[in-house]
Amino acid sequence: MFRLEDLGWGPFFQQQLNGEATASFVPARVAEEMKGAYRLYCERGDLTASLSGRLRHEALTRDAVPTAGDWVLITIRAGEQAAVIHRVLGRRTKLSRKVAGERTDEQVLAANVDKVFVVAALNEEFNVRRIERYLAAIWQSGAKPAVLLNKADLCDEANAFVRRTEAIAPGVPVLATSTVTGLGVDAMRDKIDVRETAAFAGSSGAGKSSLINCLLSEDRQVVRDIRADGKGRHATTSRQIFILPGGGVVIDTPGLRELGLWRAEEGLERTFSDIGSLARECTFRDCRHASEPGCAVREAIEEGALPEERYASYRKLEREREFTARRRDKALEIAEKKRWKRIQMDNRQRMRFRRR
Repeated sequence: MFRLEDLGWGPFFQQQLNGEATASFVPARVAEEMKGAYRLYCERGDLTASLSGRLRHEALTRDAVPTAGDWVLITIRAGEQAAVIHRVLGRRTKLSRKVAGERTDEQVLAANVDKVFVVAALNEEFNVRRIERYLAAIWQSGAKPAVLLNKADLCDEANAFVRRTEAIAPGVPVLATSTVTGLGVDAMRDKIDVRETAAFAGSSGAGKSSLINCLLSEDRQVVRDIRADGKGRHATTSRQIFILPGGGVVIDTPGLRELGLWRAEEGLERTFSDIGSLARECTFRDCRHASEPGCAVREAIEEGALPEERYASYRKLEREREFTARRRDKALEIAEKKRWKRIQMDNRQRMRFRRR
């Protein structure tokens, strides 16, 4: 049995009910998605669920179906620990990416989260450019980011890596952590309020599941050693919710080989606020930061105040955002045409039925 408040329920979701929550139509939170089936938490306990035919029929895009962290309205089958999902409530926040590959679709990694911990291992795979990419996605989601530099017990210069990361993440908490020595684990726990939901994201092998096991004080998540070449192995295969013993909710996500930005206008602005501040000092408003006179960005690079690599990272992510936006607009146009075609077909079927 669960209390909704302990699962993250609040006024934002309550006001969406409009009297719909009854004895047979109740709210629940998606704890795990399992290839079309779902595991839910609600006041009646732990349930398995499937989508209603109508919800499945009307879900034209991937972001329209539930994911871990979503709040949904369900009916519970009499005498069973099984349910049917009828509606996905509006999301307070959502962490998204462009699906891997050539398709231009949104994949919601976690919904209704307050904080997202970017977990990066202090080994050969450490990359500040990758952290910048995660920060852009997190700021865009509406959640607050924090960075965990994990496996600090394997690194002799953990503090140097912390300072290096703080330099590219202004205003973002950065902690060195180790599940072997316990370094930073208490500080990490203190950043999760009893009424908050925190998600863990990062590459395979970074140690997300091990950190969550520390928070749970038990080995609930499977962990695997990294490969001989230092690359991570997938241990988590689905996004899952866990309730912390002292209060608070965490979502573990599978390691990502690729994090394509979906919508990231605000996220890039927050992540690269230093470049934005410099750009406002340029002589020309439409300065491209190339060879224009009075370019404050180029001057900062030449003086060593702004690393060339950071500016190159910003330009790369900005070009990716623009390219995805163009393809997204085209995909939305196609989806809208399909939606109206389906509506017209349904209307014709209803008219034929009435004439009988």
